[in-house]
Amino acid sequence: MNVFDKFLMGDTAGINWCFENRHFIDRLEENGISRQYVVDCLMNEEPISWERVEGNTYAAVFEAPSNKDYKEIRVLMACSGNSIDLITVMRNNETTTSRQNRQYQSDKKKSLEKKRLKALSKRKW
Repeated sequence: MNVFDKFLMGDTAGINWCFENRHFIDRLEENGISRQYVVDCLMNEEPISWERVEGNTYAAVFEAPSNKDYKEIRVLMACSGNSIDLITVMRNNETTTSRQNRQYQSDKKKSLEKKRLKALSKRKW
């Protein structure tokens, strides 16, 4: 049984949690969600749904705070040994964050974007 299975079974006390990921904290601020809200969801709520994203990365979906105009948040977690590191938090209807979009852009698309920006900088306004 891996650490994510323990989490799903509600055995959260023995898990080493890491809430210090800078990207995770930035995403909390961008979405106006408190860190305590996410901690409360993880420790006290059963996920609405969950999935294995890839490798040792999992996603759990929880209800969004009542003051939000969307219904659910998705928390991405990296699991290793007895530790769960929170990677990011997003609206459940988001498939990727803007950071992930840039990271996974094809080299061709990055090259085209670089050329476009270079051409714009040479324009005489």
